[in-house]
Amino acid sequence: MSNISIAQFHKVFFEESLEGLDAMESALLALDEGGDAELVHSIFRAAHSIKGGSATFGFPDMAALTHEAESLLDQVRDGRRAIDKSIVELMLRTVDCLRGMFDRAQAGQPLADAVSEGLKQELAAAVGHAVPAAAAKAVAKPAASGGWIIQFRPHAGMLAGGNEPLRLLRELAALGQLVVEAQLDRVPALDALDPTECHLGWRIELTGAVTREAIAGVFEWVEDECELSIEPLVAVAPPPAPTVEAVAAPAGAGGAAGTTRANAASSNDSGSVRVGIDKIDGLIDLVGELVITQAMLDQFREDFDPSRLAMLQHGLAQLARHTRSLQESVMGIRMLPIGSVFNRFPRLVRDLSQKLGKQVKLELVGEGTELDKTVLEKIGDPLVHLVRNAIDHGLEVPEKRRASGKGDVGTLRLEAFHRGGSIVVEIVDDGAGLNRDAIIAKALQKGLIKSGEGISDEEVGELIFQPGFSTAAVTTDLSGRGVGMDVVRRNVVDLGGSVAIKSRPGNGTTFTITLPLTLAIIDGLRAAVGEECYIVPLVSIVESVQLSADAVRSVTGGGELFRFRGEYRPIVRLHQQFGVEHARQKIEEGLVIVVEADGSQVGLLVDELIGQQQAVVKSLEANYRRVEGISGATILADGSVALIVDVAGLIRLQSRRKAA
Repeated sequence: MSNISIAQFHKVFFEESLEGLDAMESALLALDEGGDAELVHSIFRAAHSIKGGSATFGFPDMAALTHEAESLLDQVRDGRRAIDKSIVELMLRTVDCLRGMFDRAQAGQPLADAVSEGLKQELAAAVGHAVPAAAAKAVAKPAASGGWIIQFRPHAGMLAGGNEPLRLLRELAALGQLVVEAQLDRVPALDALDPTECHLGWRIELTGAVTREAIAGVFEWVEDECELSIEPLVAVAPPPAPTVEAVAAPAGAGGAAGTTRANAASSNDSGSVRVGIDKIDGLIDLVGELVITQAMLDQFREDFDPSRLAMLQHGLAQLARHTRSLQESVMGIRMLPIGSVFNRFPRLVRDLSQKLGKQVKLELVGEGTELDKTVLEKIGDPLVHLVRNAIDHGLEVPEKRRASGKGDVGTLRLEAFHRGGSIVVEIVDDGAGLNRDAIIAKALQKGLIKSGEGISDEEVGELIFQPGFSTAAVTTDLSGRGVGMDVVRRNVVDLGGSVAIKSRPGNGTTFTITLPLTLAIIDGLRAAVGEECYIVPLVSIVESVQLSADAVRSVTGGGELFRFRGEYRPIVRLHQQFGVEHARQKIEEGLVIVVEADGSQVGLLVDELIGQQQAVVKSLEANYRRVEGISGATILADGSVALIVDVAGLIRLQSRRKAA
């Protein structure tokens, strides 16, 4: 039987444990707000799982820290002590420390540091006992008077459930000193041995100040899969034998656990997505339909009869329909709820509000709204910037809120919803709103504007997105360095989205982020410019209009404007922007596509519209180089390449030309 390295299962363990830490943090925050006792049980279960996994996969420092946290939770769970804010705060710090240990574990660095060791001592003190410092780990503890005799015989099929006896022994080793004796009476002859079954049993002497409940807690998940007895040890324990790390794994233990975990690990080589079984079943059904359609069309390859043309057309239409359904199903697998991003904010809001002396009520709406995993992974940082900004700059301290006729508690709402082919995320606060005078004064000082007269509220809002712009009088670790808002816009635009801002003086600010549902496929409008073809994202299109020559006004500097819904909008001639020859020069001979991004609108002059096109996005930068005004490329049905217009980028280019 080949040796299986337990390290190959680390990735799955890390992912599951980090999810457990998220669950612990959410439950702790709910407890802090007065949640019920069931939350304590969920926190305990998560900590117990992490402790057991840490011991199994060779992370004793992490197991030791989690053991102390579990002991404290056990006292709360048993009613020996009441939950209070000090315990919640201590456990939240433990969650943060464990996240840091997981980061170091993934980087192959030592797990323990001064913070983790200090926190372990603090947890032990809260429980009511001391633990050895890191420097004294190698010194054996003296044998204690009293202890326990544990008879542990796993049932033959226990390994099939993924339970590992060696992990249980390691957990016992964290409680005290062990003398372990393997019982071999059930081990069959070699030719009859089944490596997927457990044939060993153990007699264990555990010495130390350990309660029966603590021992039973180690075995609580396998109590129905083993024969177990726990009896007091009357005599003084003998000198300690080698610790459990020296005990060999039972025959077949690695095999069974390896089979279960290896399948999971293989799907996590480059990240993972948890998929509901109904989505998998839908994919299987669609593949079956495609196989049937392929068999139908295959008949025409060998023997084509013109009289069967209608059947061929039906088969091709069926193939197109199934392909579209398959595409939608596959894209659906990549769709994840935004709640996984929203869940980080209760802790962030709690910590920041306490640090700044503010009272904040966080409202999360639309956590089940789904978007592409790639977009989800990249939207977290911009949202963190906006939430921190809302608490630091937007919401006032209670004294100022009372002076403005508001309640002491400010409200911060994060809401996600679908609008057309996009997802919209709004960050809304009921704070003081933007300080128009301060923003204009800072913009004048930095030379961003020449005069503050006639500037609209929308233009004032746009100023805060300028690089290096900040109105903070004092630089802190939260704000004042002039980084953040420009990064927010750049990150969102890189995702093909946009950011808009609306502020009501004295009544709060709303940031609206509009994002594509996915970055892999977009719906667009094919437009011809000369002999080239461009794709304009459908989500950015407001309307297409035919203009007469007298509907266009020329302005100083060579720009052109047209009137659209009572406002003048600039015209961008795509053939000039991208150097396309043989395009139509006269306005009246072409068509203007009105597009919108970042709250601004422009008209794109093209020769004609060809039709709607669903485009599979290919990176232009990865295959060629970055081109301003172009976000990517796609391959058309005839094999030619069409460039995808970056609407937000074109609007920024137009703004720069206007400013110049």
